[in-house]
Amino acid sequence: MKNSGYREFTKNKNFLLYLTANIINRFGDSLDSIAFTWIIYTITGSAFWSALIFGLNRLPTILLQPFLGVLVDKLNKKKILIISDVIRGICVSIIAIGIFQGWLNEYHLLLSTIFISTAEAFRMPAAASMLPSLLEKDKYESGISLNNGLMRTIEFSGLASAGVIIGLFGILGAVLIDVVTFFVCAILMSFVKVRNVTLTDEELNGNYIQRLKDGFSLIKGNKLIVYLLILATFMNGIYAPLNALEAPLVKEILHSGEIMLSVIGLSLTLGGVLGSFLYPKVRNKISELQLIKLGAFALIIMYLGPLILGRIITNDKVMYLAVLILGSFCGGCVALLYTYVGVLTIQSVKSEYLGRVNSIIYALSSASIPLASFLVSGAVMIMSTELVLMGCAIVSIIFFFTACSKRVYLKMVKSKKLED
Repeated sequence: MKNSGYREFTKNKNFLLYLTANIINRFGDSLDSIAFTWIIYTITGSAFWSALIFGLNRLPTILLQPFLGVLVDKLNKKKILIISDVIRGICVSIIAIGIFQGWLNEYHLLLSTIFISTAEAFRMPAAASMLPSLLEKDKYESGISLNNGLMRTIEFSGLASAGVIIGLFGILGAVLIDVVTFFVCAILMSFVKVRNVTLTDEELNGNYIQRLKDGFSLIKGNKLIVYLLILATFMNGIYAPLNALEAPLVKEILHSGEIMLSVIGLSLTLGGVLGSFLYPKVRNKISELQLIKLGAFALIIMYLGPLILGRIITNDKVMYLAVLILGSFCGGCVALLYTYVGVLTIQSVKSEYLGRVNSIIYALSSASIPLASFLVSGAVMIMSTELVLMGCAIVSIIFFFTACSKRVYLKMVKSKKLED
């Protein structure tokens, strides 16, 4: 498949508006993820409340998305994006007022978090299912690649600049900037013109429960979508142990200090940005199966690499460089695989089902994160960090030779494409 690159999108004003709104929205999300942590701990002084509110921040999105996706498919996606951003802007505005007047407490933050996360649960499937209304089918790969690359870049920028913004303008200033991002995002989305997607009478008037069942049935009866769900679930789950054990990995395996935590985060983020941006070019060079295998291989190296480096490198500077290269490679390859899953989902699902299918895939695959974290927390009680990481590498190797094998690919992906 030949690709004309990203320059072609400069002529698509509606996609550029959509992209700009997403960028501003993601910057706001990244900023408030840091600001909220400071606010919660400053107000409560309690690690319990910090952990509780942080956990609840994602819970509504995971639990509600499969059910909200059914409504999103039937409703006007553009209006959902605008309304959800306005709701989030209002919630953060209330937090800003509470900080300014001094009455904000943990219960206000808890309630605000639930409202914000619920609005996000509406927004995510709507944003994902809007692309077919903005792009032609042959532009999906470039469009999703550009969107993912920019989202990763701006997320990194938001996280990196959050401390500086808080230092310069204080918590209240950071929250006010966050408020502005949500309202600006809503205003930009109001100018986006989308192609109308015609729904059948059955889609317009169908029973909610039946439409929900249809979404699950579509996934269950489609080998390709099941395969994408397997890939997404495994990738989310296998990343959890790395995040959970990052500190002991640095101290016990790499024999380094706090700087190494930043090196690992920077390398994975840098790789993720490059992998997302370079997706169209890589897809022109290698086949789908090779891309899948490359992403799965990177997951193996992600766990085996530190175990090997920790045994053969003793110089700190050499270790930083080696981890930077290793993390960038792994982050880039995994980003390629994530982008592939996103592209193939949009290409394979009819637009009238896209909201609910995206919601179900996101919810089910995200559920693997707390499950994997729970398993790891139990494993480290009976074995060393090194053995747990080795176990993750072994699981990744099994995944590589089973789910990513040519036989499974031909059965789950290629055969479905030939049918279509």
